[in-house]
Amino acid sequence: MGCSLIIWELGFLCSDAKPFSLLSVSLSLSQSLSAGLLFNSEEEEEKEEEKAKKKMESGVEWIKELSDVPTGKLPPHLELQRTRVECKADAPIHTDTFQYSGAYASIGVDNSVRLDNFRDNFRVEVIRLTDEEMEFDMIGIDPALANAFRRILIAEVPTMAIEKVLIANNTSVVQDEVLSHRLGLIPIKADPRLFEFTENGAPTEKNTIVFKLHVRCEQGEPRLTGMEIELEAHAVKGVGKTHAKWSPVGTAWYRMLPEVVLLEEIEDKAAEQLKAKCPVGVFDIEDIGNGKKRAAVVRPRACTLCRECIRGGKEWEDRVALRRVKDHFIFTLESTGALPPEVLFTEAVKILEDKCERVISELS
Repeated sequence: MGCSLIIWELGFLCSDAKPFSLLSVSLSLSQSLSAGLLFNSEEEEEKEEEKAKKKMESGVEWIKELSDVPTGKLPPHLELQRTRVECKADAPIHTDTFQYSGAYASIGVDNSVRLDNFRDNFRVEVIRLTDEEMEFDMIGIDPALANAFRRILIAEVPTMAIEKVLIANNTSVVQDEVLSHRLGLIPIKADPRLFEFTENGAPTEKNTIVFKLHVRCEQGEPRLTGMEIELEAHAVKGVGKTHAKWSPVGTAWYRMLPEVVLLEEIEDKAAEQLKAKCPVGVFDIEDIGNGKKRAAVVRPRACTLCRECIRGGKEWEDRVALRRVKDHFIFTLESTGALPPEVLFTEAVKILEDKCERVISELS
């Protein structure tokens, strides 16, 4: 499934074909009919045929010069549907993404995504970075690629984890298999880039980290005195899709950027009501002079789309619009501690790049 997704995305991003449809033929024919060219002399017909042939050979860019053909800009309501998810009081609408290059061919708009445009528009902005957590914005990317990046973070970035536990003695209350499982879930703070994946061969210093433990309770709680554990644990390199103990993140998730728009000015008492409706403080009150106050959107990023601000009747839906930007994703990445979050990010980018290169090599 992941491979087919990448193949589709590559074809989608790397398409350089010029748009052409029956629209160009029908418009050419209608213009010829309106000009009366079909009823001219044979000499004039030959000239027009030669002229039309040159136009067709030069591509279909000439069609944009026609007065009755859009120049490639969608009407505002269609552009809003293409780029935003609208959240109504009962359910969201316009949740689909329009990736087909001919989605708007009927109105003369090319919906193709060019690689150079993608490079110009795509960017990553780090919002917050700590030793264990990273929040960043990924802008100008398709939801399928954003989800592929999330899945790579969870299941395909390698880490080190305990795979084998050789127990010599265990007189504790914890069973051998439970003890081994718990040891396997402990994050190992070791750089997996310094190790190789373990194959069927014997463990070596290049693919295995060996831990030894020998402890005995000598005094303290009477029920624990005399209990002893002696074991040897082998940590190897692996990925989360094999077992969750190799997953480098506690969680990796994203949400689309919220967009809160006031469709009309909300003043005085209504502004106070709107501010009180929001539980996370998206709205505030500003003074506009003459003793009047007006509601303003001050923290749109904090919006959880609880939709409290548009509940209470249609009058609020007509005043406030809640939207999500379809190509702007707010990522939150929490590391287990095995690797810093910024390292996880760069490793995930490398893995995604390797996947694309493998697909290109197979197709070429």
